[in-house]
Amino acid sequence: MKERFDISKITTPFLDQSRLETDPIADDTITQVIKSGFERQINEIFMTIVQNHKFDKETFAELGPELSTILLEYFESTSHLPDWADEKLILKGEGVFAAYGPEVFMLLNVSSLPLCYTCAKGAQVLYDTGRLLSHKGDIDPLARRLMETAQMILNVMSPGGLAAGGQGIITTQKVRLIHASIRYYLKNRRDGEIWDVQNFGEPINQEDLAGTLMSFAPVILSGLKQLGVELTSEQINAYMHSWKVVGYLMGIDEHFLPDTFEEGFALATKILEHQAAPSRAGNELTTSCIEFINHMVPGDTFDELPGFLMHTFLQDYSNACGINLAKCIGVDHEVSAVDHLVLKMTKLLVGTISFLERDNFVNEISKPFNKVLLEGIIKFYNSGQRAHFLIPPSLKKNWGISDH
Repeated sequence: MKERFDISKITTPFLDQSRLETDPIADDTITQVIKSGFERQINEIFMTIVQNHKFDKETFAELGPELSTILLEYFESTSHLPDWADEKLILKGEGVFAAYGPEVFMLLNVSSLPLCYTCAKGAQVLYDTGRLLSHKGDIDPLARRLMETAQMILNVMSPGGLAAGGQGIITTQKVRLIHASIRYYLKNRRDGEIWDVQNFGEPINQEDLAGTLMSFAPVILSGLKQLGVELTSEQINAYMHSWKVVGYLMGIDEHFLPDTFEEGFALATKILEHQAAPSRAGNELTTSCIEFINHMVPGDTFDELPGFLMHTFLQDYSNACGINLAKCIGVDHEVSAVDHLVLKMTKLLVGTISFLERDNFVNEISKPFNKVLLEGIIKFYNSGQRAHFLIPPSLKKNWGISDH
């Protein structure tokens, strides 16, 4: 039985220590692969992993028996749900996602990811890997990484994603190996650069993993509430439970796996108090994220909206941790600029409203925006891209989403 989550154990010394801890199972697998002389095959390994949706003794046969054994041992050892996983709660958590998927994907881009970027040391890993930055207008590296994140969320929260052999479980296994390879190569760079463990901690460490997990669970639930979505206590608990299971599958220490929204909110706040700070990495990642959103949405009607939404959805957590999170990532808008945007957008899309009704603005503008954004993402990824963004037909029907 899992030990009950205890926020009192999340102290500064505990968080400091957690920055030196990673994911031993995945790290050991990558180390074994490389130290066994298979580093030259690393691209072939990941190509095989990405292209397959299940893993058995035949999957890696062409890579040879030794390498196949190493990889199969990893996939077998990480494929099981914890004994405390509740199938009924997982099904209800999937139901929340099925009902509000477009809102969740919008919040991923304007709430979850920006919150992660406020954590300066964790943002440095994303910045250094270069996988989330656009260069000279080329958003493909950014688009690929954001698609991987969105696809992971879709896979774990789609019907059956967390069932035995489900795509959600397999996706978490792949992501853990990707994280482990990033850690290895950041610490064993061939260009002479040395990763500063003393300053930044280990790359993709336990605290950063826990903070990211909270951005997908209580942060999304906070955003849904701000959008006027009224979930029952049972739905909220089910959504939190689903992501607690995902956290376990991702190799996150169980001390970082809260049971309730209130516990998750408190944990996110503790991590922000410990890590949130202005940084060049956070600012550039945020700028790239805004460029990505604007690239996905046709025309320029919504161009001012992403920064405004980021500013809005960070407020609850700014108030809780006592840090201006919007300022940390460069979207700390002046009141006059926000009012100008509200006036412009409300007249254009939802009719004239007074500034006294400004709180309604986010709810009203998000209704067309989240659908336009998701359809733009689908169109981009499924039009000549090598990797497609795959949404089950049942969810497309629920969300009223078209491929065209």
